[in-house]
Amino acid sequence: MKTFKYISSLILALAGAMLGLIACADEWDNHYGGEGLESAVDAPSLLELVKADPDLANFLRVAEHVGYDRVLGSPQSLTLWAPVITSAQADSIISLYDEQKRTLVTMPDGSQRNTKDKDNTAITQFMQNHMALYGRSVSSVYKDSIRMMNGKYMILGADNLNGIPFLTKNVVASNGIMYKLSQKETFFPNVREALELNPLTDSIGAYYRLFDEYELDESSSVQMGVVDGEVVYADSVTNLRNALYDRLGYIQREDSSYMFIVPTTELWKREYEKYHRYFNYVNKMENRDSVANLNADMAIIRGRVFNLNSQHNDYKDSLFNTSYIKQSAYSGLNVFQNPKGTWNPETNEGILDGLEQTICSNGLVYVDNEGRIDPKLTFMQDRYILGTNMRYRSTPRITVNSEPQAQVSVANRTAIDSILYNGQMIDFTKLLKESNFVEIAPETYQNVVNRNSSMYFFLPNTLSDVYYNVYVVMVPAFADIDGYTEDQVRPTRFNVYRHEREMDVRTDGTSDPNEDTEFARPNLDNRHILSLPEGETHGSGTNFETTGDQVDVICIDKAFHTSVSGMNAIGTVDPAIRYRLTTSVRASEINNNLLTNVMRINRIIYVAFETEEEAKAYQLDLSNIKEYREQ
Repeated sequence: MKTFKYISSLILALAGAMLGLIACADEWDNHYGGEGLESAVDAPSLLELVKADPDLANFLRVAEHVGYDRVLGSPQSLTLWAPVITSAQADSIISLYDEQKRTLVTMPDGSQRNTKDKDNTAITQFMQNHMALYGRSVSSVYKDSIRMMNGKYMILGADNLNGIPFLTKNVVASNGIMYKLSQKETFFPNVREALELNPLTDSIGAYYRLFDEYELDESSSVQMGVVDGEVVYADSVTNLRNALYDRLGYIQREDSSYMFIVPTTELWKREYEKYHRYFNYVNKMENRDSVANLNADMAIIRGRVFNLNSQHNDYKDSLFNTSYIKQSAYSGLNVFQNPKGTWNPETNEGILDGLEQTICSNGLVYVDNEGRIDPKLTFMQDRYILGTNMRYRSTPRITVNSEPQAQVSVANRTAIDSILYNGQMIDFTKLLKESNFVEIAPETYQNVVNRNSSMYFFLPNTLSDVYYNVYVVMVPAFADIDGYTEDQVRPTRFNVYRHEREMDVRTDGTSDPNEDTEFARPNLDNRHILSLPEGETHGSGTNFETTGDQVDVICIDKAFHTSVSGMNAIGTVDPAIRYRLTTSVRASEINNNLLTNVMRINRIIYVAFETEEEAKAYQLDLSNIKEYREQ
């Protein structure tokens, strides 16, 4: 850990120097172009200097084998710290280069990829680890940070580079400056590079490469000359872009500090098989299989990257990943308690305990072969939708004089803070978390009397092949004090219909014209009416009932096993589950002030479980209602 603290200090020390690296090419040339040096017009090139020094024969062998003799002989201004290496070291680097040229990297999905020269570690970790753009000389009191061609930052002193002593220094070449090092510099990988250096996780590193996009950086590339009016580069420097960085964290940045709890290739395979079934989309969906595959991959890695600069108290108490949202509605998600404690799979505490650790130039890598990232804390979230959220509700229609009309009137309301009712103080701010609710009442058109109210609610971001418990939170009439009377404080009775989106769109004409044909058969079909789940006390049979004078948390569906996914982690996917809540009240019950046909709905909560047993054993009530986040 002392080493890591030193690295962190070094990163901070270099942060200021990084600002200069953003400057334009002219500024680079002015600062690093060997200003103040004697004329180098007649000097040999860097390549010629290396060839003339017997101590660098092994280094020359490597440079020629990997094609970097062209770079050292190019007219581009460079600084070379040529290390004295043994024949065995040279053989090892050359062997590594050849092995990577011919070896295919196996991806988690079984496909294979070649390693390109720009990614070959013999180049990135050895050649580019000893070279920088533009000539740089040192004086007796010199000390500065230097960015190598592979992006690493090193401390350049008067007589050493990152602690490795110079044997010679400030040797002027026609294309730069050369130093001779007593030994090679150690390559210190960043978090991104460390993924591929460990054979247990190299396929995860290869997966990242699938998203790599390179853009040529002309000002930083090594020019060899001009052919037919076009600039030819001995070594082209490119800026790397990667969609995973934007989504998960910039684990390649040397001036950052990240932690990655990396799954082994074996764990990736196991979790992919497990998670892929959660993303079973309807057959009509474009790129259905590709979206499912990508979502399964993202489900594995999305909760594993942590920005160490964002943590509190050295993450002794908790550790939150880069998907964390600092809002009360998302409290508890993407947060792991007591990460340095003893590993407890039941509570998810101690997720770092006993894992292999690698210290990197910009953070830490831990290797996980057990599956310590609980999906319930990342993508398999427990969610809710507010009744006032118009995006996820739909008003049923009726036909009046050949014209479709809204079956109900809908009004968004806000509950008061608290009220004394019937000798009891009801505090809505404590019970509801968000105090908005929707009031749904029957609408009457001309001579058409609609006695009952009804509303559709759609559940977004649900998974397939999991078990859902679904709850509705209803409030009494006096939640909104304006205009209520005692005879309005009555319970209501309602029925619930569930529809799941069908794998194939119906074309048989059996649906109601007001129904969405992509969902299961119309709600008028009683096969889809739900019965009161076992253990639920609000009603009986297919009739659900509110108390009328309390905040009611009513389980309307228990351990529902889904078959279609509506998760939109990548792209846009329509909600896959819909519930219709319809009051079931007779005219006599309304006239005698026994029941009301008005529903007042605060939210719909849906809780995911991996097994039916877990779902059936779970209870939700007012004591834990505030745990659940809006979708």
